[in-house]
Amino acid sequence: MIEVDSILPAKDAVSTQWFEGIAQGKLLLQRDPKTGKAQFYPRAHIAGAPDREPEWFEASGKATLYTYTVVKRSVHPQFASCTPFTLAVVDLAEGARMTTWIVDVPEEELRCDMPLKVTFRDIHPGLTMPCFTKA
Repeated sequence: MIEVDSILPAKDAVSTQWFEGIAQGKLLLQRDPKTGKAQFYPRAHIAGAPDREPEWFEASGKATLYTYTVVKRSVHPQFASCTPFTLAVVDLAEGARMTTWIVDVPEEELRCDMPLKVTFRDIHPGLTMPCFTKA
């Protein structure tokens, strides 16, 4: 595990349900109840429609690798012990895009458009986050 005290994600009134889902091994997303369009990151209102509140739903955990970078030398000292690691943007099957880590996939096997599936990793004491691996 890494020491990330200064850069931990915020748990607040909007994101609490998302973190509770992760604790149960579920990737939760929000969607617009009117259009069905999924959004990520958790927000109090629908992006582009502040008069509507989103509804939560469980995502399939399926994704496609959109883009990635392999970090071989971290400029942030709290990530130095983790190198090399892969940061990525994935397209979730539900239509939202998410920034994440790719785990357990050798660098030479990474390719854009590869199918992925969610996996949950403890990245800090008391903090589990969704990561993705080869489907």
